[in-house]
Amino acid sequence: MAKDAATATKKETAKDAKDTKPQAPAEVKPAPEAKVEAEPKKPADPRLKVLKKFHGKFLPKGVLRERHKSIMDRWNSSDDHGGVTVDELKKLLDDWKGTREKPPRLPKA
Repeated sequence: MAKDAATATKKETAKDAKDTKPQAPAEVKPAPEAKVEAEPKKPADPRLKVLKKFHGKFLPKGVLRERHKSIMDRWNSSDDHGGVTVDELKKLLDDWKGTREKPPRLPKA
Protein backbone atom coordinates (compact mmCIF):
# COMPACT_ATOMS: atom_id res chain seq x y z
CA MET A 1 0.00 0.00 0.00
CA ALA A 2 2.83 2.32 0.63
CA LYS A 3 3.93 1.84 -2.97
CA ASP A 4 0.42 2.61 -4.22
CA ALA A 5 0.28 5.78 -2.16
CA ALA A 6 3.74 6.86 -3.39
CA THR A 7 2.85 6.29 -7.04
CA ALA A 8 -0.49 8.00 -6.55
CA THR A 9 1.17 11.11 -5.13
CA LYS A 10 3.68 11.13 -8.01
CA LYS A 11 0.83 10.97 -10.52
CA GLU A 12 -1.04 13.75 -8.73
CA THR A 13 2.02 15.98 -8.61
CA ALA A 14 2.65 15.34 -12.30
CA LYS A 15 -0.96 16.36 -13.08
CA ASP A 16 -0.60 19.45 -10.91
CA ALA A 17 2.61 20.39 -12.73
CA LYS A 18 0.81 20.11 -16.07
CA ASP A 19 -2.03 22.25 -14.76
CA THR A 20 0.31 24.99 -13.54
CA LYS A 21 1.71 25.59 -17.02
CA PRO A 22 0.38 28.80 -18.50
CA GLN A 23 -2.35 28.08 -20.98
CA ALA A 24 -2.28 29.56 -24.42
CA PRO A 25 -4.86 32.29 -24.95
CA ALA A 26 -7.90 31.13 -26.81
CA GLU A 27 -7.42 31.54 -30.52
CA VAL A 28 -9.63 34.22 -31.94
CA LYS A 29 -10.95 33.29 -35.33
CA PRO A 30 -11.70 36.26 -37.56
CA ALA A 31 -15.18 36.46 -38.96
CA PRO A 32 -15.31 35.05 -42.48
CA GLU A 33 -15.01 37.91 -44.91
CA ALA A 34 -17.12 38.11 -47.99
CA LYS A 35 -15.19 36.60 -50.87
CA VAL A 36 -14.25 39.25 -53.35
CA GLU A 37 -14.47 37.89 -56.85
CA ALA A 38 -11.21 38.56 -58.60
CA GLU A 39 -11.25 39.59 -62.19
CA PRO A 40 -10.66 36.60 -64.44
CA LYS A 41 -7.15 36.38 -65.84
CA LYS A 42 -6.63 37.38 -69.40
CA PRO A 43 -5.27 34.58 -71.59
CA ALA A 44 -1.53 34.71 -72.09
CA ASP A 45 -0.24 36.39 -75.19
CA PRO A 46 0.49 33.59 -77.71
CA ARG A 47 3.49 35.56 -78.96
CA LEU A 48 5.19 35.11 -75.59
CA LYS A 49 5.17 31.33 -75.93
CA VAL A 50 7.20 31.58 -79.14
CA LEU A 51 9.37 34.48 -77.97
CA LYS A 52 10.46 32.62 -74.81
CA LYS A 53 12.08 29.93 -76.94
CA PHE A 54 14.80 32.42 -77.89
CA HIS A 55 15.76 33.35 -74.31
CA GLY A 56 19.30 32.20 -73.56
CA LYS A 57 19.79 30.67 -77.00
CA PHE A 58 22.66 31.33 -79.34
CA LEU A 59 21.83 33.00 -82.63
CA PRO A 60 24.84 33.01 -84.94
CA LYS A 61 25.90 36.18 -86.70
CA GLY A 62 24.09 36.77 -89.90
CA VAL A 63 20.57 37.12 -91.21
CA LEU A 64 18.85 35.33 -88.32
CA ARG A 65 20.47 37.48 -85.67
CA GLU A 66 19.59 40.64 -87.58
CA ARG A 67 15.95 39.52 -87.92
CA HIS A 68 15.84 38.72 -84.22
CA LYS A 69 17.32 42.13 -83.33
CA SER A 70 14.81 43.97 -85.49
CA ILE A 71 11.90 42.01 -83.98
CA MET A 72 13.15 42.66 -80.44
CA ASP A 73 13.59 46.37 -81.16
CA ARG A 74 9.98 46.54 -82.33
CA TRP A 75 8.85 44.37 -79.39
CA ASN A 76 10.42 46.72 -76.84
CA SER A 77 9.28 49.89 -78.63
CA SER A 78 5.77 50.16 -77.15
CA ASP A 79 3.14 48.52 -74.97
CA ASP A 80 1.47 46.77 -77.90
CA HIS A 81 4.88 45.30 -78.83
CA GLY A 82 5.25 47.16 -82.10
CA GLY A 83 2.89 44.98 -84.10
CA VAL A 84 5.08 41.86 -83.91
CA THR A 85 2.98 38.91 -85.09
CA VAL A 86 2.97 35.26 -84.06
CA ASP A 87 3.62 34.23 -87.66
CA GLU A 88 6.70 36.42 -87.81
CA LEU A 89 8.10 34.84 -84.64
CA LYS A 90 7.24 31.32 -85.81
CA LYS A 91 9.00 31.88 -89.14
CA LEU A 92 12.13 33.04 -87.34
CA LEU A 93 11.96 30.04 -85.00
CA ASP A 94 11.50 27.59 -87.88
CA ASP A 95 14.40 29.13 -89.82
CA TRP A 96 16.59 28.99 -86.70
CA LYS A 97 15.69 25.33 -86.07
CA GLY A 98 16.43 24.58 -89.73
CA THR A 99 19.98 25.85 -89.37
CA ARG A 100 20.48 23.64 -86.33
CA GLU A 101 19.22 20.45 -88.01
CA LYS A 102 21.74 17.71 -88.42
CA PRO A 103 21.92 16.02 -91.82
CA PRO A 104 20.19 12.65 -91.95
CA ARG A 105 22.41 9.66 -91.15
CA LEU A 106 23.10 7.30 -93.97
CA PRO A 107 22.39 3.64 -93.20
CA LYS A 108 25.45 1.45 -92.84
CA ALA A 109 25.86 -1.15 -95.57
